[in-house]
Amino acid sequence: MRAPCERDLSAALALHQQGRLEEAEDRYGRVVERDPRNADGWHLLGRIGLQQGRLAEASARVLKAIRQRPQTAAFHTTLGEILAAQGRHSDAALCYREALRLQPDWLPALVNLGNALAAQKLYRQACGAFLRAIQRDPCCAQAFNNLGNALRAQGSHPEALDCFREALRLSPADAEPAVNLSAAFLQVENCREAERWARHALRLRPGMAEGLSNLAVALLHQGRDGEAEQAVREALAASPQAAHLHSNLGSVLLRQKRFAAAEEACRRALELQPGSAESANNLGVALQGMDRLEEAAAQFAGAARARPDYPEAWTNLGTVRQAQNRPADALACFEEALRQNPRFAKAHFCRSFTLMQEGRFAAGFAEYEWRWKIVGEPPRALARPRWEGGPLQGKTILLFAEQGLGDTLQFARYATLVAARGGRVLVECQPKVASLVRSIEGVAETITPADALPDFDVQAPLMSLPGIFGTTPGTVPATVPYLKVPPALTARLRARLAPGPRRVGLAWAGNPAHASDRQRSVALRALAPLAALPGIQWYSLQAGAGVASEIGAAGGWLRQALDESEGVPELAALVKSLDLVITVDTMPAHLAGALGRPVWNLLAWAPDWRWFAAGDTSPWYPSMRLFRQGQAGDWHGVVESVAEALRSDTVQASPGSVDMQQ
Repeated sequence: MRAPCERDLSAALALHQQGRLEEAEDRYGRVVERDPRNADGWHLLGRIGLQQGRLAEASARVLKAIRQRPQTAAFHTTLGEILAAQGRHSDAALCYREALRLQPDWLPALVNLGNALAAQKLYRQACGAFLRAIQRDPCCAQAFNNLGNALRAQGSHPEALDCFREALRLSPADAEPAVNLSAAFLQVENCREAERWARHALRLRPGMAEGLSNLAVALLHQGRDGEAEQAVREALAASPQAAHLHSNLGSVLLRQKRFAAAEEACRRALELQPGSAESANNLGVALQGMDRLEEAAAQFAGAARARPDYPEAWTNLGTVRQAQNRPADALACFEEALRQNPRFAKAHFCRSFTLMQEGRFAAGFAEYEWRWKIVGEPPRALARPRWEGGPLQGKTILLFAEQGLGDTLQFARYATLVAARGGRVLVECQPKVASLVRSIEGVAETITPADALPDFDVQAPLMSLPGIFGTTPGTVPATVPYLKVPPALTARLRARLAPGPRRVGLAWAGNPAHASDRQRSVALRALAPLAALPGIQWYSLQAGAGVASEIGAAGGWLRQALDESEGVPELAALVKSLDLVITVDTMPAHLAGALGRPVWNLLAWAPDWRWFAAGDTSPWYPSMRLFRQGQAGDWHGVVESVAEALRSDTVQASPGSVDMQQ
């Protein structure tokens, strides 16, 4: 009987190696039917069950093999693989250890033991197993690849990269090390290399879902949103049940501000993998983008529960609490995020806004310096040292704008204080406001980002200057006007205004690209009650395509004194010629305040930090009055307050400058 069994076993094994599993299983079955004590037959039947996912049946077969020949390391190794496939990694590790007791240099058991330990997040022990495997066989590409994964999980990125490269050298046709290289480069934020290795993996294995997924993430972080979406959709076509791919699609759609589509993708990810912290976090971002704040908060809180060490979710929950005007709750969230990861830049950055809104400028501006970890390098690579506030003693200093026009106008005031330290002050700023910034006392010259950098000794960002000078709410430099407009330009704009008892300028919308524009801008039709107030001539401070049609659709109660070809200097001249400016929180508010003109600033429920959480005046602009929403989205109440103030405010401001100091 032994000879026929051996022949059948050899024939079955040949079929097995050819991938003809059903035929091989039939032959193995004949072997164990003739010889129920044939351990090899039971073991190989177990291997087929494992390959076909019939794990309970596979386990029973391999146990029969072990009962017949308990000293065979390979049998214990296969049983470990079956247990690992069932998610029983601790039990699998026991099987591999038994195999190694029987045969200490058994390579499959060493590699699989490392895998089982890594699955339990016992990465240091896993590394030890993989290193033993490499000592046993220095050409084992799988051991190098898996060692790289264990090192990457511990944050040892350079060593992990070396392991993946060695695995790829040993097995150049294997896509796994290449896709792992791409993932490792994503973790160290080298997106170009991540893209390169993802594409290499896809050349080795076209359509590989993980390669496409990594490629999508690499492209997304390079701002190539369309290509990223195409890659992740290709990955989903290959693996439609992969929850993380739906979550990645949500990330791509979020970057494109396609919040409804992102919500759908993230909810599908959660259907496939309930409790996924990453998918819940992405869903929260989508809901927050649609102003469904309490729903977003629930998702972020759920993500934080699902993954205890998740500073991203805590930070996002904090931003929701900021948007709900709950600063104490926001701070608690940011502090929990920083407890989990003291170097988490976004938490520091977001925390700065709440601290500054509460008037805690010293701590707030210190935290605000973390912005460079968020936005990357300053607008230009500036090789000169940063100025920290010491005497300049005749040195030339370059101050540079970094954000919006309103920010530039607000913080350019510090140029005067910088010049008082003995330096020659250059300011790099946006072309639209360069002529106005040049008018500030102490500014020797302005340049724009398109100009060649002149020689200078030290540099500082405009928005770091309050921190450098130790500004507090009581020491804000607020001598106005600090901007000047050429008299001839002011006269030219004033001539466009019709005679009347009171001339008021109105700005109702900011830059639509601003992250908070949905909250701070208001539809012109919502301001229509102001049109009925007697004795006021209204002038639009908006410019650009579509403004004329919007004014016409609102009934034409606003006049236009600017044309589309005119810019910020002409707007400044118009503001100087008006009796009052009423504006939402956007650049004209800063312009009017810097010119010392009366300005009423209409604020959303959760205002920007610079306007604080309460009060109707601002230390930044003595001529400004603040009107706040009583609840989220309540522009009607704000308009009623403005109308009442206009009816009761009989003081007429004559056109011209007002010098005020706080």
